[in-house]
Amino acid sequence: MQIVLRGVYLLLVIFITTTSMAQRGGWTQLGKAGDWNNTVDMVAMNGYLYSIEVDGTLWRTDQDGNYEQLADKGSFNDVSLLVGLDGYLFTLEGNGALYRTNTSTLRWEKLGTDWKNTVAMVGLNGYLYSIETDGTLYETNKDGGWRQIGEAGSFQSADLLVAFDGALWTVEDGNLYKTSPKNLRWVQVGRAGDWGNTVAWTSDRGALWSLESNGTLYKSNPQGEYEQLGGTGTYSDMSHLAALNNFLFTIEKGNLYRTK
Repeated sequence: MQIVLRGVYLLLVIFITTTSMAQRGGWTQLGKAGDWNNTVDMVAMNGYLYSIEVDGTLWRTDQDGNYEQLADKGSFNDVSLLVGLDGYLFTLEGNGALYRTNTSTLRWEKLGTDWKNTVAMVGLNGYLYSIETDGTLYETNKDGGWRQIGEAGSFQSADLLVAFDGALWTVEDGNLYKTSPKNLRWVQVGRAGDWGNTVAWTSDRGALWSLESNGTLYKSNPQGEYEQLGGTGTYSDMSHLAALNNFLFTIEKGNLYRTK
């Protein structure tokens, strides 16, 4: 009787897990289970995912989950922000130092130490755009030359920052805003308050993917129109997300998934 009960329990667990994953639509687990347990950051660029592990190693993964190590242990040991832009990885390390790494040659350069107050950074149209703790926006070129954009504190209410549809997008007090980096003209997109529970997001090819605090995933277009992907709370185990080639890549409990 005990063996039968264990068999029923295992079947029940498998059924529940399969049902939960099925609610997510077209998804594929890539690589071996647990291979991404030690990932601390991940970005998408030029057809690849670039990820840093806790021991400071750098990895490159294609959209099918095939990966290779690019840099040795400790090479990226003190990274707080990772951004991909035009074939370069820009990393914020230590006490505000900005580094640029060529992903083809792995040659790296220190660009300066002026970024110690940076809390968010994205790459857009050949530049880095960053927000500091006081809400001031800066534009930095690929050689490290920077300038302030707009008035100091203009983005002090911004909780999230992403580059999407040729513009800077922010969530501020639960509202979604689109801002032109050229003239800082902004427009509120979608309904007020709809983004109050958003905790993470990424973008690719006209789609904005966002995760809510309860583990629910949404996909939005540039007009702010969105659809829920999968069941409510289905992505509650997500720790990282990146978009590449119109796929969403997520890391959940150390496993890498690709979702269409």
